[in-house]
Amino acid sequence: MGKVKTFELVLADNKSVYHPGDLVTGKCVIELKNEIRFRTIRVYIRGVAKVHWTESRSTGTRLGAYTEHFNSEVEYFNQRQLLYGNDESKADLSVLPEGKFQFTFIFELPYEGISTSFEGKHGNIRYWLKAEIDKPWSFNYKTKKAFTVISPIDINKPIYQGPVENSVEKSLCCCFCRSGTISIDARTDRKGYCPGESIMLWAEFDNQSNRTVIPYASLHQIQTFLARGKSRIRVSKFTSLTGWSAGWHSQSVWDGLLMKIPVIPPTVANCFVIRVEYFIKIALHIPGSSNLCMLLPITIGTTPYRRNPVSGWMNE
Repeated sequence: MGKVKTFELVLADNKSVYHPGDLVTGKCVIELKNEIRFRTIRVYIRGVAKVHWTESRSTGTRLGAYTEHFNSEVEYFNQRQLLYGNDESKADLSVLPEGKFQFTFIFELPYEGISTSFEGKHGNIRYWLKAEIDKPWSFNYKTKKAFTVISPIDINKPIYQGPVENSVEKSLCCCFCRSGTISIDARTDRKGYCPGESIMLWAEFDNQSNRTVIPYASLHQIQTFLARGKSRIRVSKFTSLTGWSAGWHSQSVWDGLLMKIPVIPPTVANCFVIRVEYFIKIALHIPGSSNLCMLLPITIGTTPYRRNPVSGWMNE
């Protein structure tokens, strides 16, 4: 870097994770091998959600196909602070001699309207700091420091405490004759969970057909990316369980079956261009027919479950 030996941003207490409303404090450290002349030293803080994907399009002619780009962006904040120098005059130059210097900075994150950091196939939600030494007649010196923002979701709030339930059924036919009805009734113990906790499942599988069916459950994540009125969806499966089969004209029951939640990102519901949602899929594998499926939407939060959550939350 020429005359600059060290140029870095150091966050206070080596902190890397913040919440809305937190103060982002730290210092810009510069170590010089020789005297340097410059206009200003500034530090910036920025938060942005970006989406991008491409789709192939046919022209319908001999010209062949072309690629269409879909982009969208939401800027949560973009602030700057002057650390050293004259911000009003581009003609006046500042000088720092050889040595090591530290300049402190402080920013306050917005209390509302910012989403949890996220990295996806077609988009991301990122937060970072950037420092810049503005040099005349030369390239500026720059350094960046990324950090993580977690937008809290307290699953102890009453909205996340009720169960999620659903039911579904279908009739099977064989050679134009009705074979019987198959149904699923299922529910969870609550709607909100955190990674490391277990989802408790109750389900009743009623098989009045002439086929043996196999119940299973799985935890899925849906990433939805939005741009220019269109969407791109990506579904991932994390955990799955398989139960005992239910024979002809019989029932199978799950009485509090536990599904452990792995380390996964929290739900993102407050971003205009990216959504991250979760659901439990409960299904029956039916030989010779399409599977019977139902979905139970859940929320992955950031504040773990506590006993007597309603009274505890109301007293906060």
